[in-house]
Amino acid sequence: MLLNKRFAALPVLFTVLIILLSGCAGGLQSETIVIPSTEEEHIVDTGSKPFQVKRIYRLPISETNDSQLLGWTDPESVVGLFQDAPGATRHLTQSLQRLSPPYEQLVKMQSVNVDPRNIELSPNGKYIVGFNKTQDGMLLKLISLSDGRETNMGTIKPREELLMTKLTWSDNSRYISYLITDVDTGSVVKMAVYDTTAGQVKLYPLKGLQDTSSISEAKMSDDGQSVLIVVKNKRTISICMGTVDGSSVNIEYEHQTGGDQMAWLNKDQFVFLGTEGTLYEYDRRNRALSVLLEEVLSFQLSQDRKYIAYSQQDNDSISIYAGRLQGNDVLYKASVYQGFMPSEMFWSLDNDNLLINGQKIYSAPRVQANSEQSPVSYSQPFIIKFE
Repeated sequence: MLLNKRFAALPVLFTVLIILLSGCAGGLQSETIVIPSTEEEHIVDTGSKPFQVKRIYRLPISETNDSQLLGWTDPESVVGLFQDAPGATRHLTQSLQRLSPPYEQLVKMQSVNVDPRNIELSPNGKYIVGFNKTQDGMLLKLISLSDGRETNMGTIKPREELLMTKLTWSDNSRYISYLITDVDTGSVVKMAVYDTTAGQVKLYPLKGLQDTSSISEAKMSDDGQSVLIVVKNKRTISICMGTVDGSSVNIEYEHQTGGDQMAWLNKDQFVFLGTEGTLYEYDRRNRALSVLLEEVLSFQLSQDRKYIAYSQQDNDSISIYAGRLQGNDVLYKASVYQGFMPSEMFWSLDNDNLLINGQKIYSAPRVQANSEQSPVSYSQPFIIKFE
C-alpha cells in the first residue's frame, strides 16, 4: 500500500518538473507551488479522526447557586468558587471546591480571601490569582492550590493608580498581565506584567493606541515579548497586537472584531473572532490574515493549541463543534452537542474532556419578525468526555 502511494505521487512530481524546466528557456523564474494534502495523507497524523462523544456528565450546579466555574486542576477534576453550606455564622462565605468523576459531589479545597468577581485560575490548574481590598489599596495575590501559600504580587493604590482590566494569564501559566493608568492624568496607560518565575512586576507604557479609555483585557504571549489587547468603545471592538520594545509596548497591528475573543497560537500567530462571526488567524511574520471558520459565535483553543471547540448557529438551533487545528485549516470538524449557547468552554489538560457552561436553549415557535418573543433557556454546566 505504501509503495503504491509513492508511485501515485510521481505523475504530480513529473508535471511540476516539466513546468519548471519549460520556463528555463525564457530565463530563470521562481514560483511557489502549494499542493494541498489529501484527506488520505491527513489520516496518518495523531488525532486524525473526528471527535466522538463517549459520555456527558451533568454537574450538580443550578443557576440559583452563587457559583463560578474556574477550569481544570488536573486532567479529570474541575474547580470552582462556591458558596459554603450554612453553618453557625450568618455571613455567607465562599471557598474553592472540586468536582471529580462521576462529578456528583463537591469537595471543599480551601477558603480564599480574594474578591470573587475577579479571580482567575492558571491554565495549568496550579494557581489562582485575584485581589482583595485593604487600607492601602488593592492587594494582588497569587495563591497555590497545592498548599494554599499566598504570594503578594503588589498593591494598586487608589489615589495613584486605577486598574483598567482583569488579571489575565499567559497560556504557559508564567505571566500575569493587567493594565493600569495614572489617576491624575488618566492618559498614561501602563501594562503591568508579573513574572511568576522571577517573582517580580515590570511596567511598560503603551505606545500607538488611538483610544485607551476602554481597554478590557491584555494577554501576554508565552515568551513574554508580545501582547494582545482588547479595546472597546461605544461603537466598535478591536484586537490590538503589541510587542515589548525595551521599556515600552508598541502597538503594531489592529483589527476590528465582533467580540473580545482572542488567543495566541504561538509567539508569531494569534486567532480572533472578527465581525459577522469570521474566525481569523493573523501571522505577524508575513502580515497574512487567514480565515479559519465562518459564522462562529464563540470559540476556545486547547492548552496545547492543537484543538478548537466552537459554536455556530444551525438553522433554528445552536451547535457546539470540535476539530483539529492544522495550518490554516480546521480538520475533522464534528458536532458534539446541540441546542446550547456556551458562555464558557474549558478543555481539560489532556484534551479528553470539554467543560461547558452557558444556557440550554429551547426554540420558541416561529413568530413574526417584529415579535419580541425569545427562546426559553436555563443554565446547566456539563462535561463532554470524548472517545
